[in-house]
Amino acid sequence: MRMTRLTSFAPYRRTGAFLLGLVLLLASGSALAASAEATVSQNVVPVGEAFQLTVSVDDSVDNEALDLSPLDTDFIYGRPSVSSNTSIINGSMTRSTVWRVAVAAKKMGTFTLPSLDIEGMKTEPITIRAVEARDKSAAQDTETVKLTATLDRNAGYVGETFNYRVRLMIGTQLDSPALQAPFGDGLEVKQVGEDVQAEAVVNGRRYVVISRLYQVTPAKAGQLTLEGAVFSASEVKGRRGWGPSLGVPIARQAEYMTLDIKEKPSDYTGLWLPTPSLELTQSWQPDAISEPLGVEVGEAINREITLKIKNIEQSAMPDIAIDYPQSVRVYADKPEYSRDGDYTVMTLKQVIIPREAGTVILPALSINWFNTISGQKQTSEIAGLQLDVKPGSAVAAPVPQTPDVVAPATVTTTPTSVTTVVKDAGIWPWATGVFAFLWLVTLVLYFRKPSAAPSSIGAVSVANESASPLDTLIAAVKANDSVKVASAMRAWDNSLVPETLTAQIDLEVNAMMASRYSPSASDWNNATLLKLLQQARREKKSISKKASLSELS
Repeated sequence: MRMTRLTSFAPYRRTGAFLLGLVLLLASGSALAASAEATVSQNVVPVGEAFQLTVSVDDSVDNEALDLSPLDTDFIYGRPSVSSNTSIINGSMTRSTVWRVAVAAKKMGTFTLPSLDIEGMKTEPITIRAVEARDKSAAQDTETVKLTATLDRNAGYVGETFNYRVRLMIGTQLDSPALQAPFGDGLEVKQVGEDVQAEAVVNGRRYVVISRLYQVTPAKAGQLTLEGAVFSASEVKGRRGWGPSLGVPIARQAEYMTLDIKEKPSDYTGLWLPTPSLELTQSWQPDAISEPLGVEVGEAINREITLKIKNIEQSAMPDIAIDYPQSVRVYADKPEYSRDGDYTVMTLKQVIIPREAGTVILPALSINWFNTISGQKQTSEIAGLQLDVKPGSAVAAPVPQTPDVVAPATVTTTPTSVTTVVKDAGIWPWATGVFAFLWLVTLVLYFRKPSAAPSSIGAVSVANESASPLDTLIAAVKANDSVKVASAMRAWDNSLVPETLTAQIDLEVNAMMASRYSPSASDWNNATLLKLLQQARREKKSISKKASLSELS
């Protein structure tokens, strides 16, 4: 019986042996991957005064594995204290062994605390400077806090942005730390993004490393001096925990830098955009593979324009405005801004809705800019689009005498319909603004008409074809996307919704549009509109159910 059992389990025994060997191999690999690290509490020490040496290993080893005899030549030391730790977090086991020992230099001079060996794992050497105990100035540890700064370049043009990065290394306990931005006459300085924090070990000392990025924009030409960032704090000295402590002031300043700034060329005309790189792109929905693009009156067309400019701050980005023909309605969302490395990115989304049948030309867009690498003026363009508009199922609204609400900026159009962009948009006349707002309200009420062809939403329709127009509308409201709301409203058949509820929904939609496009724009919350739309859904289901029951009876 015993032999039979062994034979029947032989495959499992071989598998078990294989798994055991694999576990041992992985354990061996883990041991080989272990490392040792040595750090000191300070690198500049008075002769005979102790500083702390910490040796840590990311594995469990024998307490006697640390050999301190290499220190005998230049240092004296006490008996180390040892601590071991094992932890399991989310099924992952980690082990560590740490030795802490008091060390003192025997004489003045600069010495190397040698590499220490722990079961084949070696630490990095550390430089220690020992000074006379009575020489307080020499005993000052300048390595406690380090401040450095870099500038991506030293020459450029007025209005071009420079990237100034500060790197702060803190290797001691501080109180009330403060970092002041760099500054200089004729220079505008602004912090970009959040601080980035990490840890590093340099010459045996552990530091907290903080990195901060500033944008520096010159407002005038010439040799401009950028005074370095300044760090100030108090170093906490004395007993920690119980007893009094002493705060010693610390101040560090990064080195001064000189910027060689050139003036805008005298023969340059138009919007001043100095940059080494500008990218202007666009996308259409539905995708215009060939022209003319066939659409119906009332069918929505999405145009998304992306502008990426290197070495320029957001406030200097141009206002994009396109002079569309009055045969289309245009709803433009507020521009969205983001960062992509050294680039500032602006994205503009527009919904264009033809209101008349015939041939319609959607204008091109061009932006003039100055290439700081070639020293030449350049123009970037995106093409327009020709539409072949056919009559739709909905009756087109009459063409108003005032232009539709587009981006809040002024434009000029050349005879060839190429749109140029100007930076200063100015302020709309109040009378025109009020009229545009009232016209927008009229458009929203018009869009409340049901459509016999839900497919006319075009590119604004959601990817899920089974979603109802009301679902699409609710999703657009949740996303606070007024452009999609305007298009989705047209596809929604509200014939089964009570008139009082329809009127409340209209008021909320008008308030949403006013918050986006009115000259006196204000904040708007989508909670009320969502509640009304959910109520409309329940009312429609209730009426549909009653109608079905009446047919069966």
